[in-house]
Amino acid sequence: MMDYTKSKFSGDTFFWGIFSMVWLIFGSIMIGKLLRNYSLKVSDSLVLLLLIALFYLLINFLKHIKIIKIKGNELRYYSILKPFGKLVCLSDYTGKIVLTESGSRGSYRVVYLIDKQNKTAFKIMELHYKNFDEINRALNINIIKFYPSIGQYFKLLFFERIAINNTDLTNNNIINIIIRFFTLISILGTILFTLSILIKRF
Repeated sequence: MMDYTKSKFSGDTFFWGIFSMVWLIFGSIMIGKLLRNYSLKVSDSLVLLLLIALFYLLINFLKHIKIIKIKGNELRYYSILKPFGKLVCLSDYTGKIVLTESGSRGSYRVVYLIDKQNKTAFKIMELHYKNFDEINRALNINIIKFYPSIGQYFKLLFFERIAINNTDLTNNNIINIIIRFFTLISILGTILFTLSILIKRF
């Protein structure tokens, strides 16, 4: 009988994980080819920017697909960024929060571990695990009640790290969130503009 809890991937996770890995490998090859033959042409620069943005988005998606093992006060996980694993001691965290987030595949719950600076530090998404409830129960640490403001919700969604000791954002924090949000929109706009040029050209 197992004395530890191990994550079990959902069927969708296998599909999207393999799909993303294929595009990640393809994107890496294309970036390498472009860099070897790179010129200062605007078209080459836009294509390179598009591929780098795609590479970043894929890595950001794949890093949350983790193989997780929880035994007592220890959590060990493996991911694309930690292929040899990393040990997380739950005693290094003051608690956890459980929230609901939304994406292109619907709403799903997430668990954030809270470090001793009262900041979100580790994320587990229900989206990828069919035994999410079992994983959540195995995280035997204090449950912190937290109700994020709209600004905090979007900051968590896009940047995944916020302080939770105060639900009221300062003006500077609001400004930073707005700037980062419009930066993301600008990046997406550049990608879409580049795609439209490529489609018209080819």
